[in-house]
Amino acid sequence: MLSMNFEEFVSARAPQDLRLIDVREQAEYDEVHVKDAEFFALSWIREGRLPVDDGRQVALICRSGARSAMAAQVLERAGFVDVINVEGGTLAAVAAGEEHVER
Repeated sequence: MLSMNFEEFVSARAPQDLRLIDVREQAEYDEVHVKDAEFFALSWIREGRLPVDDGRQVALICRSGARSAMAAQVLERAGFVDVINVEGGTLAAVAAGEEHVER
């Protein structure tokens, strides 16, 4: 598993065509999430459901980075390559500015 903070993710997202998946629960995602983040709950991943691999490198985000790290380990065991954990999570995105999030 790779890690990057939110600022590093913002810089790398477009040039590397990173896919961002938010692994929090639906209510948390609905309250606030990073713009263009896909929703796919960690609870689903724990049940054995996995997002479809579209060939892009996956970055995972949660509230602060703990759940996304757990999800990254599962996805890598399932064959996803070089999954990125966004450290600081959505809290860091909100702190970076409202232009990064949707409410």
